[in-house]
Amino acid sequence: MKKLLLKGGYVVDPSSNLKGKLDVLIQGGKVVKIEKNINAHDAEILNVEGKIIAPAFVDIHTHLRDPGHIYKEDMLSGSKSAVAGGYTALLCMPNTSPPIDSPETASYIREKSTRLSLCEIFPAGTLTLGRKGEKLSDFYSLKEAGCLAFTDDGSTLRNSDLMKKALEVCSELKVPVMNHCEDPVLAKGEVNEGEISALLGIKGRHSSAEEIMIARDCILAYHTGGHLHIQHISTSLAVEIVKFFKEKGTNLSCEVNPYHLVFTEREILRSGAQAKVNPPFRKEKDREKLLEALAEGIIDCIATDHAPHHTSEKGLVEKSLPGMISLQTALPIMLQLVREKIITLERMIELMSVNPAKIIGLAERTIAVNSRADIVVFDPEKEWILCEDSNFSKSKNTPLWNKELKGKVIYTLKEGKIVFRDPQ
Repeated sequence: MKKLLLKGGYVVDPSSNLKGKLDVLIQGGKVVKIEKNINAHDAEILNVEGKIIAPAFVDIHTHLRDPGHIYKEDMLSGSKSAVAGGYTALLCMPNTSPPIDSPETASYIREKSTRLSLCEIFPAGTLTLGRKGEKLSDFYSLKEAGCLAFTDDGSTLRNSDLMKKALEVCSELKVPVMNHCEDPVLAKGEVNEGEISALLGIKGRHSSAEEIMIARDCILAYHTGGHLHIQHISTSLAVEIVKFFKEKGTNLSCEVNPYHLVFTEREILRSGAQAKVNPPFRKEKDREKLLEALAEGIIDCIATDHAPHHTSEKGLVEKSLPGMISLQTALPIMLQLVREKIITLERMIELMSVNPAKIIGLAERTIAVNSRADIVVFDPEKEWILCEDSNFSKSKNTPLWNKELKGKVIYTLKEGKIVFRDPQ
């Protein structure tokens, strides 16, 4: 079998507590040797001197728009964006058309993604049929068809009794319930409610919409023992609620989007509709609290919430759709936090690779002898610009478009195969 040797890189793996300048030899889709100065003349040698070698990233919150909206993104363009960002596994959200509420649609996702083979794509099934919040989906058949979690993402399951039952059933199945935590009655606005919404004369979304629903779901998870995963946490009080219930022993995890760690509500003044996301960018005090929670371990993982939209859907703030592309920008954003010493490099890899894999029950992400060779090699100092030439998504909705970024994926390996190679 063909061998591949990563030569001269700096290995960082929180799972195996491995850190240092080491060579990594790969054969048959697995890591076969990790040592200094490996000689393998029969191997293809990749000189990665000065680069970081880490377990490839896992994103548990991605919108691929397939089926139904492939003019924005599809599984091929989405997987190209993923591997260019260092990801080899994605959990795609079920707010598609039709939604992923049947074994047939779930199987369609798995079968099509397997044919593409760039990265693994797993479906999240809906919590309720049609995402209507009226009747629970058949979790058993959906799990059998490949669903690793359940969510009505984009819509909140308002019915507390159904949410309780969902947590109970998913506890038996040992899969997480992921709820889009926003009270839909309170969450009517377009941007964060406060100074900026008042200045622009735009109706705002109050932070209490998120906090009320997080508190409800945490209470239900506490009583049922079901695994609750809170999506895209964004407020300081939400962090305190999560911390409280974690200390109570609740089976609870949560994610934060990279862009909530660097942007505030003021970004809407600079970037307009490109900065419209859901939940909205909050105040500086919220951003600072998220950073603290990231460093302290209250927040479990980074999830991109990659949400592509066509240019025509990002016009006036009031009429535009929320969301931004982020699979290729997550790494440079997180490396910025490492440079600012908010988190360590090891913690960053834990947040982007190790922990998200654990949350959805994937095999351990690690670089060890006999481990599957899903590996990212990146240059933390390489500067690049996200533009038409470097973007692999069908969409370009992000405030970071045509901006200089620092930190670039050089190689992404899936089962020992190079699925992305930096063109430069």
